[in-house]
Amino acid sequence: MRTIINEIKLKSLSGNTIKIIAIIAMIIDHVGWAFVDTDSVPAMIMHTIGKLTGPIMCYYIAEGNHFTRNRKKYVDRLALFVLISHIPYNLFFNYGREITLLPTSVIFTLLCGLLALIVYERVDRKLLKWFLIISLVGVTFWSDWSLWGVIFVLCFGIFYGNKQKQWTAYLILNCIKVAIIFYGVGWNYYRLVPVVISPLLVVAILNLYNGSKGGNQYTRWAFYVIYPLQFLLIGGLWLLIYL
Repeated sequence: MRTIINEIKLKSLSGNTIKIIAIIAMIIDHVGWAFVDTDSVPAMIMHTIGKLTGPIMCYYIAEGNHFTRNRKKYVDRLALFVLISHIPYNLFFNYGREITLLPTSVIFTLLCGLLALIVYERVDRKLLKWFLIISLVGVTFWSDWSLWGVIFVLCFGIFYGNKQKQWTAYLILNCIKVAIIFYGVGWNYYRLVPVVISPLLVVAILNLYNGSKGGNQYTRWAFYVIYPLQFLLIGGLWLLIYL
């Protein structure tokens, strides 16, 4: 009995609480990109925190795929927010100068991750299945959390219900990601530390998930509303300061 009580105490975060953590981390990250020199200790800390958001949202895409009663509505909802988020994302990363078709936001990557997971579960022909999955990974090359976002959704979705396999696969994938980034930036600790430390923090936070949704029908939409809004607010502040 004592073990069960301790387990309940340890797993003390609802899904809504973890998503709020992800939202705060995202805002810290984007403030860092807007106002802090990338190769600095403050930026390194901010981006380490910020890199919690992508994998956490990938985890909840896999979670949503498992629990949703209507996958079509889930896909349609994500597709709608891809469109809503595109202009704010572009204005932020293009410094308010122009709106382009590419790149696009992480919502597109999450959508492709959901589609890839649906393909994995529902397409029986292996050749077609992996062609579609690889294609969905590939098209995110031009979106935020490119390539890795879809792979992380698949990682969490394929091994859903088995935490040990989820975390093992996730950490192995991150080791590969670190090696690729190291090849590109060398011993740049400001760039390497965030991608080394953040996966461990992600696992630590998600291990506190108690399985409950938490919040209400409004707070569950918070990420999708705040995501485009914070681009407009942070980007607008940057324009006021620097232009």
